[in-house]
Parts: sequence; structure tokens; C-alpha cells
Amino acid sequence: MLKLKQVIVLLILTIFFFPDVYAAKWEKIEVPNIETTIWDDDGNYKDIKPGCAFSYLPDGTSLPNQPFHFYYRKGTVAKTLIYFNGGGACWNGATCLTSLTIPVTPTTRPAYNPSVIDENNPEILSGIMDSTRPDNPLKDWNMVFIPYCTGDAHIGSKDEIYTDPSGIINSGNPVTIQHRGFDNFMAVREWLKQQSDRTTTTQILVAGSSAGAYGALMNFSRIHSIYPKTTKISLLSDGGVGAFINQFLNTVFKPGGPWGTEHTLAYWIPGITNIANNNALNFFTNLTKGIERHFASSKFAYVTSAWDSIQMLFLNIMRKTDMGVNDPNQWFNLPPATAVEWNLRMLATLNTNVLFNPNAKYYIGAGTYHVALLDVFVPGIFYSEKSAGNIYLKDWVNRLITDDKKHPLINLMCSGFCGAPFLP
Repeated sequence: MLKLKQVIVLLILTIFFFPDVYAAKWEKIEVPNIETTIWDDDGNYKDIKPGCAFSYLPDGTSLPNQPFHFYYRKGTVAKTLIYFNGGGACWNGATCLTSLTIPVTPTTRPAYNPSVIDENNPEILSGIMDSTRPDNPLKDWNMVFIPYCTGDAHIGSKDEIYTDPSGIINSGNPVTIQHRGFDNFMAVREWLKQQSDRTTTTQILVAGSSAGAYGALMNFSRIHSIYPKTTKISLLSDGGVGAFINQFLNTVFKPGGPWGTEHTLAYWIPGITNIANNNALNFFTNLTKGIERHFASSKFAYVTSAWDSIQMLFLNIMRKTDMGVNDPNQWFNLPPATAVEWNLRMLATLNTNVLFNPNAKYYIGAGTYHVALLDVFVPGIFYSEKSAGNIYLKDWVNRLITDDKKHPLINLMCSGFCGAPFLP
């Protein structure tokens, strides 16, 4: 009995004096794949049906059919990170079905991830989610991790029917895909509204990587609205700078599109109001400018590499599929002209944004890496990246979430050609 008491005392002392030794575990919260009705910020009821792309399929199929879930980890301070995970996007038969025949390798992968399991576990993805690292500026925060398995940048609420142009998936017969990323987010939002510490939360960081960067930005207002006016709320966007083509925008954002965005976007927020009327060159600038000005007391931070290989790839995929090139094996041959175009458009977009909005800042690192907040592509990148002004990315993020007047959040960029992939 004495030994047991000694062990308990030792454990308590260890947690008290060495808090980094103790790390709260992630809690997986299951969300039923059933239709429910919620009250939205526009004063109307909405029907949502959470789930992943193939959640409706029976067991025994060759496609992932898990129901949706999300993760929560309790921190030690009254601050919360709400993170939207990434995982590509799909909007036609080639990207939604044919691309699933491509294996995940260091150089290839499907256009999107329909699995709520693969690359959707925060404990494995680490990076900014790692509470055991003493140099993680958010190690003590509560964390909400929203997996992504719907191919719609967390803004879809529609079941869409596609056919595989190659005839491989389902033998070329129609397949229904649940673009329910918005519904999944709203289910998480309903859970957040029920949390007892919501009204005492002092700070929120809404973050997202890749497709999750767009989800974080376009769902920002709905997170902002459920917290007290005294809560400081900021955005951290990683690997999503919005270099699109007009055909993609017309497909996704016009009424009747595959994601059903006419029923999900917060059209009462400037920047989103006329989103369907933007062209590819001003889309992201107008989107961010309107949102940032509306939430003028919030900080908005954008992270990307100068030659992001995945963002460049998606610009190429949009072009290829628009030309009728539906063979995914032909999408990965990236012309240098496309790389240069993406780089120039990214620079123009971010510099124009920060020029007109003092509450927006950017961090542009050297190289081709995609996603800097997690370890999904480059292990440890969140802690090792310092190619922009010799300032570590983790320290730049710390500037975002603090009010240190000596070290304010500033625009940082790599030097020279920033590791352009096609130069010797």
C-alpha cells in the first residue's frame, strides 16, 4: 500500500513540476451519418448530413466508407486551435473517380483523399499538433482537428453523381459522392457551441492547410460568430493561395455546381457576397480583402512555399481536365511555364492583399514543400523552416498569437529565386 501511495505522489509531482511530460490524449468524437437540422447565422434552418465521400456505401466495396469523426484534445489554457485538415479536391469525373486509381507515392497521389483515416490523424501528423514539444507556441492550447474526406474544401453540402471517364471505377457506372465538408464542419460547430468553456475562451486560432486553408478562410465568420466579442480570433492559412482558372471557379461556385456552395457560403460577409462573379485573377484577392476588412480587429496570416509543388500541380490539373485530358498519369508532368505562372500569381496575390489590408501578413518560404503546419509531406517542417528572413516559422506563428510589440508579425519572404525547381 505504501508503494502505491508513493507512486501516486510521484506521478502528481511529475505532472506538476514537469508538465511537458504529461500530454493529454486526443479524443475521437464520432458524428452519426444522419440528417439533422441546425440554425445558421443567416437566420435560417439548414439540413446537414455529415459524412465522407463514400460513407453511404456498404461494407465490402473497394472505396473507403467510414462515417465522419473529428478529434479534440484538452489543453491547459483558455485558448483553442480549430484546424481544418487538407487533402486535395475534386469537381468532375476525372478528379473524383479516375484519380483514385493513382497510388500514393512521393511523386503521385489521387486528386483528393476520401478516407477519414489516412492522413487524418492529428497524433500521427504531429507538427503544430504536437503538445510534447516545448518550442510549439500552441502546446498548451485546446485543439480541435477537423479531418477532411469530402473533396470540397470544407464548403460542400451536396451529393453529386459522377462517372469515371476511364471506365475503371464501378465499371464506368454512375457513382454518388457526398461532398459534405460543410456539413461536417457545421456538426463540429454545433459541438463547439455546447462546450462549457466557450464563453470564457480568450483566444481562437482558426487554421487550415491545403484545401483546409480555404475551409478555414471561408468558414471563418461562422466560427467568429459563436464566441464572445472579447475573444481574440485570428486566421492561419497554410498552402492555399488560390491560383485557379475560370472554368474551375464557374464549375464550383456557380449555382447548381457539384459542391452546392450556393447553400453553404456566408454570402452576407464581404468578399464572399460576389464570389461567383470573380475571375481567376482577382478571385483570391477579392475574397481575402473583403473578409479581412470585415473582421478588421482579427489578424490574418498566410504561409506558403515559393514553389509549392501541390498548388502548382492543381493549377496544372485544372488546365488539363479543362482540355479534356482525363488520364491522371498525364497531370504530373508540370511545365516550367505553369510553375512560373503560379509563382507570379501567388506573389501578386499576397502582396496586393497585404498592401490594402494591414491586418494581413505572409510568410513565403524557399523550395517546393506543400503544407508547413503538419508533417504530412516534410517531417518537422514547422520547427525547421526558417528560409524567410532567417526567422523560424514556429516563431512567426508565435508572433501571430501574441501581442509582443518588440517582435510584431511582419511580412517575410525567402531571397533570390527561392529554390526554383527548374534552375540548376
